[in-house]
Amino acid sequence: MICHDDELAVLHRVVPDGCADIIFTGGSGKPQLQFVGAMSRYEDYEVPARSLMVGMRFHPGMWVEQLGAPADLITDKQLALEDFWGKRAVVLLDKLSDAKSPQRCAEVLVDTVRNEHSPTPLQAAMAWMRSQQGLVKLDQVASHAGLSARQFRRVCLQQTGLSPKLLARVLRFRYALSRVHENAGDHAGLAADCGYSDQSHFIADFRRFSGCTPAAFGR
Repeated sequence: MICHDDELAVLHRVVPDGCADIIFTGGSGKPQLQFVGAMSRYEDYEVPARSLMVGMRFHPGMWVEQLGAPADLITDKQLALEDFWGKRAVVLLDKLSDAKSPQRCAEVLVDTVRNEHSPTPLQAAMAWMRSQQGLVKLDQVASHAGLSARQFRRVCLQQTGLSPKLLARVLRFRYALSRVHENAGDHAGLAADCGYSDQSHFIADFRRFSGCTPAAFGR
């Protein structure tokens, strides 16, 4: 949830996390309801002046059934939710526009996309992969999903928008990102703890996904 009350628009940097989002933008401008696919790199988004942004985040593998489109067609894209949901998205946008508070917007989103189904074997495997911060072998995750490594590569791309290898890199990066401040000045040790082969490997991945070095991010 972002409330931006200033008179000028600002740039907000978003870094990959393997997730996808439904985002409602309201406030002084025309209300919008968009779907943001999984990201393979960082992106800078403009937050309009005097605006409100409320979103719902889906963990890897948890949103394809909700959206009704293969994940790999939407990677690194931001599209109108109406393109996928049609009238359902129009009705949802009206409800969000009429909501009296950010909290009510969040409640409307949750009520609309509530999922009562038990996780599939693939979704359970994705959850395990997240719990391991991406420090896993392909065969291990495929086994959790009840698939061969080759099947898992194909299904993972369709269901998350990222290849297993790239998703693992993103999850490992997010883990490292969460520890940068507490490990300021010891990036070699942090790189080793997060499973990178060396500090150069760590810095290269960090720069790709965040647009800056760990030291610059820490400052």
